[in-house]
Amino acid sequence: MRIVIAALLWLSLSSAASAHALWLEPDGGGYQLYFGEFGENLREGSPGLLDRFEPAPAAKAFGGAGDAPLKAEKTPTSFQFTGAADGTTSVVAEQARVTERKQNDKTVRTLGRLSARYVADFSERKPIIPLDIVPTGAPGRFKVFYDGKPLPKAKVEVVTEFGWTKELKTDDAGAFEVALPWRGTYAVEVSLVDNTPGTHGAAPYDGMRFVTTLTFKVSDGLAAPARPPVVTPKR
Repeated sequence: MRIVIAALLWLSLSSAASAHALWLEPDGGGYQLYFGEFGENLREGSPGLLDRFEPAPAAKAFGGAGDAPLKAEKTPTSFQFTGAADGTTSVVAEQARVTERKQNDKTVRTLGRLSARYVADFSERKPIIPLDIVPTGAPGRFKVFYDGKPLPKAKVEVVTEFGWTKELKTDDAGAFEVALPWRGTYAVEVSLVDNTPGTHGAAPYDGMRFVTTLTFKVSDGLAAPARPPVVTPKR
């Protein structure tokens, strides 16, 4: 009954998600990295927006026999990563590049960092990437870090695989808690803009924009509504 009540409250406070991001899902012996809208099951393809990822995202597996880079291959709807050792408990993928745009006759350069993390359980973990979302040891309890420090008052979106999203904010310690009433895959997304200038390799930039997702599977709970069919736009 508690799970049913939590699910009804979840639905009453939710709305559809719409932001493009990267996310990871396990698939057989490997992991698929998608770009699109998780809640709508929209997956950009190649030819299409997936071809804009130059350089291609890189991924690492953690746990098991140790930390190791994974092999990458671009497919028509994803980047496929293989080579994770038995016992892998977390995979992190990311891409960083500097883009330019004109703003009032001035060229503005932004370092974009898109990142995705998948975890196999809710064990407490340390941050690995600049903007990171990690479990803190119990289902539904998480913490957001930026540059290795807890990020307070950050806006967080928790999305189910059937399309509902719930918006939350981290507390003063960068933590938040959310009910996970349904079985299936969830995605947590957080974004951040940092106007500190710098360089990425030899490329200068005027500021940074981060978007990070955390995905995980819940095996206990209510049966979830059906996931939408996969959509791959023709662009």
